[in-house]
Amino acid sequence: MEKASVIGLPLAIGSIIACLLLEGGEMRNVLGGPAAMIVIGGAFGATFMHMPWEISMGALKEAKQVFLPQHVDYEGLIQQITNLAGTARKDGLLALEKERGNIEDHLLKEAVKYAVDGLDPTLVSQILEARIDHKMHLKGLYSKFWTQMGAYAPTIAIVGAVLGLIIVMQNLDNPEMIGPGIAVAFIATVYGITSANVVFLPMGGKLGVLNEEHALYYEMIKVGVRDIQMGTSPSIISSRLMAMLDEDPKEDEEAA
Repeated sequence: MEKASVIGLPLAIGSIIACLLLEGGEMRNVLGGPAAMIVIGGAFGATFMHMPWEISMGALKEAKQVFLPQHVDYEGLIQQITNLAGTARKDGLLALEKERGNIEDHLLKEAVKYAVDGLDPTLVSQILEARIDHKMHLKGLYSKFWTQMGAYAPTIAIVGAVLGLIIVMQNLDNPEMIGPGIAVAFIATVYGITSANVVFLPMGGKLGVLNEEHALYYEMIKVGVRDIQMGTSPSIISSRLMAMLDEDPKEDEEAA
C-alpha cells in the first residue's frame, strides 16, 4: 500500500472524530444514512452527468492507484533501456526483436518495434509523442473526475441540509423535534465538506501527481529509444536518463 495515502486518510478522518469526541459529542450524532445517500449519491450522479461514461469508469478503476505502492520504476526503465542499447550497439537494431518479448511496458515495446522496423528516429519520436499525449490526456480526465466530485459534494450537501430544515419547519408545533431535527439537517453538510476535502479532492490531486510521474517515465522512453536508434553508447544514454531524474549515474555505469 502507498504509505502516504494509508497514513493520510485515517489521520484526517481520525482527527475529525477525535475532535468530536473531545468536545463531548458521540459518533451517533454524525451518523446519518439519508444524509450520506444524498451527498455521495448526488455527487456521483452529478459527476456522471459531467463526464462521459468511459471516462467515469476509467476514473473509478484508476482510483486504486492512490493506494497502491509507487509503481513508476525509473531505475528499472533506465537499466532496461541501457541493456537494449548495449544489444543494439553490439548486434544491430534487428537484434532487439528478440528482446521485445521481455519488455512489459507497452509503450517501450511499441517503440522498440518501430526501431527494429527501421523508422526514422524523428518519426518514431513523433509517434511516441502522440501516444504519450493521448495517455496523459486520459489520465488528466481521470484526475478531473475526482476533483469534480470534490466540487459537487459540498454543494449537494447544502441541498440535503435545506431539505432537512424544510422537514423541521413542518414540525414547528413539536418543540422537542426542532433541536434534533436541525442537527440532523446539518449532518449532510458535514458529510459533504468532509468527503470533498478528505477524500475526493485529495484523490484527484494525488492522481495528478502520479500523472506527472508517468509523464516523465514516458518521456524517458522516448529519449532512450531515440538515442538507441542514433547509436549512442549505453553509458551516455544512462547518464542522460539519470540526468532527467536529476541524479548522478552509478559508478559502474560511469566506468562502462
